[in-house]
Amino acid sequence: MKKKSILWVVLLVVIGLAGWFLYQRYVGKNANPVSGLKPRVGVSIAEIHSITDSKMDVNLSVLIDNPLPVGMNIQDFAYTVRVDGVKIAESDYAKPIEIKARDSSVVTVPTQIKLDAFSSIAKEGEARGQDSATYHIAALLHLAKPFLGKDTLRLEADKRLPLFHLPEIQLVGYDVEKFRLKNTDLDLQIRFINKNDFDISFKDMTYSVDLGKEGNTIRGQSPGITKVPARSDKVYTIPVQLTIGKMLKASVQMLFQGKDFPYALHMDCKMASSNDILKNSQMKTVIRGNLEDIKGLKKTVEVKSKKD
Repeated sequence: MKKKSILWVVLLVVIGLAGWFLYQRYVGKNANPVSGLKPRVGVSIAEIHSITDSKMDVNLSVLIDNPLPVGMNIQDFAYTVRVDGVKIAESDYAKPIEIKARDSSVVTVPTQIKLDAFSSIAKEGEARGQDSATYHIAALLHLAKPFLGKDTLRLEADKRLPLFHLPEIQLVGYDVEKFRLKNTDLDLQIRFINKNDFDISFKDMTYSVDLGKEGNTIRGQSPGITKVPARSDKVYTIPVQLTIGKMLKASVQMLFQGKDFPYALHMDCKMASSNDILKNSQMKTVIRGNLEDIKGLKKTVEVKSKKD
């Protein structure tokens, strides 16, 4: 009697397993082939075209992956990019994109990034001892044809990338070499700060310095390449010419304003680097301050040089 009971139990178990197997096979053949599949998006900075004192013109590299068994026709998409929670870019991409089934496409998206927001991210990350940052992209894709009853897709993704520091430039000193009636030779001491793990080079630099209300009082150029190694803080001496007529006018202003006498250093150059992001970038920036700033910076540099 006990043996028959055991046989019945075994038989019921076998029947149950067979039924479960057949059910799973049926579900596998008849289930929605796209359930559980979802397109994904990714972002990184491909290259920086130009840098000014207020913004960067960059190309973002946006990846759109389509794991679905059918193609996608994207009419356009809107996107927002944040780095460590701070919004650095927000715009639209208006060109149509066609992605085949189970395929992906990398789209180059030109955009502008405000420097004040981007610089604050690097400074805060540096203060926390971070060497990387989280890039977050949110994209709203408008489809040319509805898919599964939807004509839009909202995608979001995070990617951890190295923390990028913009090169810092400071005017820290000046030295008059030869005095002439028309023009005078002058050496400017310019401090380059590179906090990145890769070198940055400045090529064929042109610059001018406004003293007080006088524009282009000092002007000059430095042909060739000025290379700043990774994690380097160095001062380079650059020869320029000083226009005496404008300098005399500036000197009168200087008498009345003293240590608060303002200056503006305008710099224009091409940039290069072992990092692809900065391979062919153009930098056009303005550094503003006053004579007291120069004295303070020079003392800082001199103290640092003695320690080194």
